[in-house]
Amino acid sequence: MVRAQEKRRLGVVQHAPAKRLRLLVICAEPPGIELMRNAFASIAGALLEITPTAKTAMRLLSAAPYDLVAVDPAVSFGGFALLKYIKANYRWTSTLIATHHQDPQFLREAIRCRVDGLLFRPITSEEMIEQALLLGREVSALRRQQQKRVLAIGAHPDDVEIGCGGSLAKHNADYDAIHILTLSRGAAGGDTNRRLAEARNAAAMIGAQLKVEDLPDTCISAGAETISIIEAAIRELQATHIYTHSIEDTHQDHRAVHAASLVAARDVPNVYCYQTPSSTTEFRPQRFVDITHHIEKKIDLIGAYKSQIDRMESIQPDIIIATARYWGRFAGHVLAEPLQIIRERDGALGADIPATISASTATAAGGSNG
Repeated sequence: MVRAQEKRRLGVVQHAPAKRLRLLVICAEPPGIELMRNAFASIAGALLEITPTAKTAMRLLSAAPYDLVAVDPAVSFGGFALLKYIKANYRWTSTLIATHHQDPQFLREAIRCRVDGLLFRPITSEEMIEQALLLGREVSALRRQQQKRVLAIGAHPDDVEIGCGGSLAKHNADYDAIHILTLSRGAAGGDTNRRLAEARNAAAMIGAQLKVEDLPDTCISAGAETISIIEAAIRELQATHIYTHSIEDTHQDHRAVHAASLVAARDVPNVYCYQTPSSTTEFRPQRFVDITHHIEKKIDLIGAYKSQIDRMESIQPDIIIATARYWGRFAGHVLAEPLQIIRERDGALGADIPATISASTATAAGGSNG
């Protein structure tokens, strides 16, 4: 007979869906649409989206990452601006221009956009496929070499989405491996079956593998059992980045998970603490992650927890946006997520950190670059 403690340790695991090649075509010219549709439709298992405008393309990109974006800037309004936007915000998305324009000014602008491939019409479907697959292989090889392995730890369902949902959406856009570890099923906040279903839906939105343990809600310990659960998750993923609760929090479970995480993650090179609605005014971040292009995804992630949205004013969309605007001003971003740095060795999110942080502020917040 399995002891009660062992039963609690049997977590529910929801695996991330398998990655499929995602292709986005921006073209308003019927011959070009037909060429790209015929070419890309023959790539087995590929998901193809075709849109005539850069504005719609930007909305699609914010919803899910794409492996390749193909565009003819000469016939797609805002095409060059879109290519620059992609390179600035989606480092693992290849860009391909397929056009009949060959004048020097056009080519100079294409070079400024740092496109990965340039094809001149007339071209065949076979040439289009060959170029697309070549770009895909090159990007996939680099992605495997540089992929981050992210473990987000929460005491209850919805904690990580509220605290670092924008950062996780950004990791998803970069094709990083994401695992979510939730240590209780949130019995104090509602029906556990419903909360588990909501957690699964949220994890699926960012391609994350979800593991939910069954430690007692409101009575999570900072001791050996919690530490061992987190250590096991870190070993399984070989995590390079940890997101967890901060100590400046009025919820006892959050503080316990923070303490257990720091012990379990003592050998993980990058460890960050996020803010929750129960954080105190002592929460003083040193990193501000730019989530301007991922705020809709964060709102969707939190919105998956309808049982909590209906009962908590602090996680309504307008509050989420207002909070992100407040923190964004500290680093020159429109919208940002605040993080405390426990340890940071690779500068993985270096573009998000403020240019200057006073030593006194870092000390007061308890952060360390050690």
